[in-house]
Amino acid sequence: MSKVECKRCRWFRQAPYEANRTGCWHPDNLVSSQKAAYLDEQQIPGDYRKINLRGDCAQFESKLEQPSLLRRFLSMGA
Repeated sequence: MSKVECKRCRWFRQAPYEANRTGCWHPDNLVSSQKAAYLDEQQIPGDYRKINLRGDCAQFESKLEQPSLLRRFLSMGA
């Protein structure tokens, strides 16, 4: 298995824009999780540095590629 980078994973979110804390937001790696959706602010993500220490994270999923700017304009019907 090749080495993976957390920043390219779909479960990695970085503060302050994507989440309130930087870390791995995979449901199995959450330190503290909440069942109710309105309590999401209280969730604590896993430490991505410890989880991916050797670069072989089992939960790695690559991020979906964002369509090009032209495709986004065309999909809006412009």
